[in-house]
Formats: sequence, structure tokens, C-alpha cells
Amino acid sequence: MSHLIIEQGKEVGREVKVPAAGIKFGRSPANDLVLDDDAVMLFHGRFFFKSDGTLWVTDFGAGEKTTVSGEPVDEHQLKVGDLVEVGHTAFRIINTGRAEEVPVSAVAGKNEEECADVPEAPENEIDLGFKRHKKTARKKGREKEPPQKGALLTSRLLQVSVILLFLIVLMIVGPSLFELSRTDVPAVEQKESLTFSYERVMGTPRNIFRYHVELDDKGLFSVRIDDLKTNRHQLESKEISDTVIEQLSIGIEAAGFFDVDSDYAGTVENQYDLYKLAVLRNSRFHHITILNWTPPVAIKRTTQLIEDFAVSELGISFTWMKEPEELMQLAENAFEVGEARYNERDIRYGNLASAIVHLKETMLYLETIEPKPALYHRAAGLLEAAQTEQNVRYEDYLFRSDRAIRLRNWDEAAKYLRILNELIQDRSDPRYEKVSAKLLNVEQHLR
Repeated sequence: MSHLIIEQGKEVGREVKVPAAGIKFGRSPANDLVLDDDAVMLFHGRFFFKSDGTLWVTDFGAGEKTTVSGEPVDEHQLKVGDLVEVGHTAFRIINTGRAEEVPVSAVAGKNEEECADVPEAPENEIDLGFKRHKKTARKKGREKEPPQKGALLTSRLLQVSVILLFLIVLMIVGPSLFELSRTDVPAVEQKESLTFSYERVMGTPRNIFRYHVELDDKGLFSVRIDDLKTNRHQLESKEISDTVIEQLSIGIEAAGFFDVDSDYAGTVENQYDLYKLAVLRNSRFHHITILNWTPPVAIKRTTQLIEDFAVSELGISFTWMKEPEELMQLAENAFEVGEARYNERDIRYGNLASAIVHLKETMLYLETIEPKPALYHRAAGLLEAAQTEQNVRYEDYLFRSDRAIRLRNWDEAAKYLRILNELIQDRSDPRYEKVSAKLLNVEQHLR
């Protein structure tokens, strides 16, 4: 008998039976009940029976909460008539009883009784050929008859012929089979598959910060970040290649996530600190929730791996995980150093490059803060001035070094090129590679 019926969604009218082991539901094909609903998470929740036979629903902590009769739940006992809503899909509970299985022993006993009811035929009863025991008796009687000598000889000759034929085939085909067995057959590599959902929530009486990362079965990697206090919101997504997915999958396995065998929960006053991670790797599913508890080392390694991956693939700033007050303090410290190095640009050639680095760092700390503070605009203005002066000095010293090279004045050319090396310190700048190549060539003439 069915336990649920879909009243709302793309499969209205479909009845669902909950087996004794329970069923997981969500968008992922790895679930027992796959829902075609964009508002449902990959691994959303589970219907199951407890030991007392009652039917329950549990929510895996998805962003879109499961509700029972309009109330959000984490785990809830169900009764007939309850309406369970998941995204845009709704289930009506029509039965809460666990299905009972018919014991095999009962069926076997019934068959034995039916067989016992068949009466034995009396000795003088005429056998019409419908009773099994009579046939058996006849068969046994026939077996007692000695075989004919001619038939026995024919059977022996047939056996010898088959053996000889087998030996001939083995002599012909055997060497080829031996060579084939020595040939290395390349193993078929199984394609790495990975989907996951990672949610990080930090809540206090003053703010709620939520960080949600998801990789779906189509290779779409997405990140959503919300900070209520500063009104910061960001949503980024990108399709990633199979090679990158394989590297990430191996990294999660190596981090030890699948070795963590239980959830953790504690109580902290005025704080809500949540880690929720569900991973499906090569048909192996694992789900861990940690609330107000120091996460195990394996969970820290796994979440750090995913967060670093989001930074590298989607350009998500690391500053999202820091409070605005801390970011302002870091920005002020970086600006103080950058401004000092700019003012000392005539003391050392490298001070101008150092000023540019610290001014860029100042703006990086403030990139997620809106509206932008005055310090951001001061840093941007000073950075533009520093880069302009760096370009002017670069052109001047490059001209001097080229002139010395044409005059074959190698000592003077090397001096100006070393100044340029201090002036341009960013290895990603094409000018750095150009200056280094010129200096290497000039030093060859000085030997």
C-alpha cells in the first residue's frame, strides 16, 4: 500500500510507497525518489520508519526547508492527512503503517500441508498414469533392467571420439590461446563522478552570514554568499571540466571526509555556527552536519579545499569570511605602509614597486564592502599616481640601458637594467621578463 501521494508538482497523482529501509529524495539521480523540481536541493531529505513503526521525515538542512503543514522542520513524525512541502512539490500522507512482509516459513508450511493431503493410492488401485509415485516406481523398475551390450559399446566409442576431438582442437588452438593470455588487456577506466552541497552559516544576534557551494551532476559549480549586516550578496556559477572534477573528487577523498562517521552538535549562547556537507562520489553518498561544535580535522580539510576551489575557479574573494571591521583595520595598515613607501620612492628604487603592492592590497580588503569607504578612493588615487611614475621611470632607464648596449658599454647597461629589476618586481608583468632577458645577455659580456 502506498504511503504518500503527490498533490502538487510535475507528477501530481503519483503514489509513493516507503519501504522499511526508507527513501531519500532530492534532485540528484542518486536518490531513491528523484524530484524534477529546481527549488529542491540535490539531497533534500528522507522518509523513514523508526523502530516503533512510526513514519517520519527528516530534512538534510537544505537552503529550501522542508515543511509539514506549513511549519519548517528538521525531523518530524508524520500522521495521515499531513501535507509535506519540498520546494514546489507537496506530498499528502495517506498511510503511516509499515508494510509487513510474508514469512517464507509460512509459505513453505502451506506447501507441505497441501502435499500431505494427497492420499497414498491403495495397492490394488488401477494406475492411470496421473500419480507421481507410480511413475517413480516404474522408472525405478526400468533402471533395474540391464543395459544392452550393443548400446554400451556405442556409448564407450562415442566418449572416446569426443575426447580425441577435444585433444586435437586443444593442440591446434592451444598455442594461440596461450599467446592471447599473455597479451596485456588495457583496463577500462571508470569516469570519475562527483556532486556535492556545502553550506556554512555563522549567526549572531547582530548578523547572519551564509556561504553555500554546490556542484551538480551536469558539472555546474555555483557559489552564493549573503551577509545581512553589510547587505553583501554575490552569486557566481561556472561549468567545470571533467579533469578538474576528477582532481577535486580525489582531493575530497584524500581529505578524509568519508571517514567521519557521525554528526556533531553542541550548545553555545547567542551563536549559530553550522557546517553542512553532502557528497556523492562514484555512487558513494555521505552526509555530515556539525552545529556549534569544533569540526574534526577531516571536515576542516574538506571545507578548506572547497573554499579554495571557489576562490580559484570563480574568483570569490577570501575577504568574504572576515568581518567588515577586521577588513577596515587590515586596509588601513596596508595603506599606511603603501603611502610611506610612495613618499620614500626616491630613497630606494624598489620602494615604488612596494607602494603599488600595498595600495592594491588596500583595495582588495575593501572590494566587498559597500558603499566604498573614503580609504578605498584614497588608495585608488595614490595607486594611479604610483603606476604613472613607475611607467615614466621604466621608459627612462630602459632608454639609458639600450643606449649603453649599442655603445657596448656593458657595465653601464648592467647598472640600469638592475635598477629596472628593482623598479619592476611583479613577475606577471611582461616588462619583468623583458628586463631579465636583457640583463642575462649583458652579463654574458661581462664575464
